[in-house]
Amino acid sequence: MAVTREILAERVRAAITAAGRTQLSLALEIGLDHTALSKALNGTRNFKSLEVALIAEHLGISMEDLLSESDASTPAPAMAARAQPDVSPALREALERSDRLLELHRLLTDLGFGWAETTLDLPEFVGPPHRQGADLADRLRREAGLGDEDLPYQLSDLSELLEKRLGLDVGFEPLPTGLDGLSLSSGGLGLALVSSGIAATRQRFTLAHELGHLAAGDSQRLTVDEDVFGRRSPDEIRANAFAAAFLMPEGAIREAVPHGVTEEIIVDLLSRFGVSLDALAFRLHNVGVVDAAGRDRIRSLSSSRIALRAGRARDLQARNDRRVPGNLLSRGIEAYVQGSISVRPLADLLKVDPRDLLDELTPPARSPIPPEEDPLEYSL
Repeated sequence: MAVTREILAERVRAAITAAGRTQLSLALEIGLDHTALSKALNGTRNFKSLEVALIAEHLGISMEDLLSESDASTPAPAMAARAQPDVSPALREALERSDRLLELHRLLTDLGFGWAETTLDLPEFVGPPHRQGADLADRLRREAGLGDEDLPYQLSDLSELLEKRLGLDVGFEPLPTGLDGLSLSSGGLGLALVSSGIAATRQRFTLAHELGHLAAGDSQRLTVDEDVFGRRSPDEIRANAFAAAFLMPEGAIREAVPHGVTEEIIVDLLSRFGVSLDALAFRLHNVGVVDAAGRDRIRSLSSSRIALRAGRARDLQARNDRRVPGNLLSRGIEAYVQGSISVRPLADLLKVDPRDLLDELTPPARSPIPPEEDPLEYSL
């Protein structure tokens, strides 16, 4: 349910006072008749969505501050994480980005633009963390109807699959150096954000790693991964085990390696799974297909067949590719088309200039056809 008229009016009045403005000065700044603003603040007229956006912009606050149903005394997960004294500037930047995405989600939800809510049920864990991760990956594959089939190789296609089948939002964008990705679950939003500045195989593993955090419930408090391979806490061990099992299902591996591992099989599996040679070597060892010596031999392979395997060019192309969280984008476009939000929230999501986006979204003006020209000539 959206915030009530009375609560919204109270929040706007408080924001006007906090900013040291008057109702008259604010009305002039946003181009609204002073009487209309007064009626809205007195509860006898509804605020229009565009008016709320302009008020928030001119008072230096977020629309989520005005429209959120949640208690303002409860900080968002990213806000709570940012409040820690040891947060680095790079990490703070990533947290601010997650804040803005969560803010947009809440705004769209309050305005009535729903979505297929994330369908990840929190599991009951049994056994050590690596076993928990593998079991969770198997369960999630079954629930998503994937079985042991190969996942889409292209990161954009894989992201779309996760968004459609699990209700997640997946984005790839430049994150500060040293950050591989982050995940957040709040208010029905399940978000995985991956750095586009790392190798494609690492992007893929990081996406699966963040999915592991979301599926395990770790991201209820927001999880930021500065190095998905570097930390050895139980949560990180579980997320890494999940990623390996989700990307490289044991059943698919055993079917591909019935009588021992050859270089040809390694090349084929790398092309199918889209992972690094190290990740594949450890996975083959962990499922018992090779021993420790065999794992190390695979890790040391360096032939041109491996370097130039199928999909290698696509991997190199994927570095620095950007992708906006798909479900958020679809909902934002719908809200904009219906006149419920201005172009600014969409521009912030896409990280583009609002004026450029407005020009792109505005239908082009049609010039009248001179009477001496026959329009049929141009339809051939």
